[in-house]
Amino acid sequence: MINIKEVADNVFMLKIPVPINVDAVNLYLFAGEIPTLLDAGTNTPEVLEAVHAGMKKVGIKKLEQVLISHWHVDHAGAANSLAQEGASVFAGARDYQEWTSFVQGEAFTRLNQWATREWGVPENVIPGMLKISKRLQTFTALPDQVNLLEPYQTIQAGDSLLQVIPTPGHTAGHLSFYAAKDSVLFSGDMLLPDEIPYPGIWEQEGIVVSGMPSYLESLNRIENLPSRVYLPGHGIPSNNLKARCQEIRGKLNKQMLRHSPAESVYASASSLGGEAIHPGLLFIQLHYVYGWEQLKKKVG
Repeated sequence: MINIKEVADNVFMLKIPVPINVDAVNLYLFAGEIPTLLDAGTNTPEVLEAVHAGMKKVGIKKLEQVLISHWHVDHAGAANSLAQEGASVFAGARDYQEWTSFVQGEAFTRLNQWATREWGVPENVIPGMLKISKRLQTFTALPDQVNLLEPYQTIQAGDSLLQVIPTPGHTAGHLSFYAAKDSVLFSGDMLLPDEIPYPGIWEQEGIVVSGMPSYLESLNRIENLPSRVYLPGHGIPSNNLKARCQEIRGKLNKQMLRHSPAESVYASASSLGGEAIHPGLLFIQLHYVYGWEQLKKKVG
């Protein structure tokens, strides 16, 4: 039985389990003039079956387009399979670069370099993190053609007009989508009701940076939208957008102030998870610690 719920006029949330370290991902079906799916889930039969069942439930015979909030496998993974069924795929330019790098394996070389140079991870620890990343690679595929979205452009989905809002932080090119008519923000992983998404890491003008400073700027960008509800990539819809932005900002500031840098980012991150920290948890903690330290440098 599919888990589907109408969350706005002719817009339906599909909650679908995925085979990674999250319980489920929220995909959004827009019925109407231009049948659209916002985010695509992992490239697995179960996800595709759920999408097809959801389409049938709401009367969509064929998807015209798939919009991607960000390149991670639980949000972009099945886009290629849906493209092969005739849907046009849309994503942000920066995340398309990251997606391509991940699918083609170039991202693993960069992760190795950044882990040693930026985080101080011992060489014998890196293979465990790379193994997880390469497993995730099996859950995504790059479409032959991806249409690039421009910041603040408007695109129609179903009967809704969505404004593309740049909200980097979790990834370098993360996008949110704002439906002004319904005062609804589709926030992807940028704004979640139950957790703070880990900040990404990327190069900016030749310098390796944490996504955390960008994430705080993104919070500022969406906080004052006249939105009555936000529809996240995970968790349940919520009508406390402004309050949630303020709550996250306060938590991040407290985490930054509490953090005492050790001799390396790795030393700090590994101490948060005990002696036998799992490589997946270590990977996430490294991103948080790196973000706290870059915030400290910025405010200090």
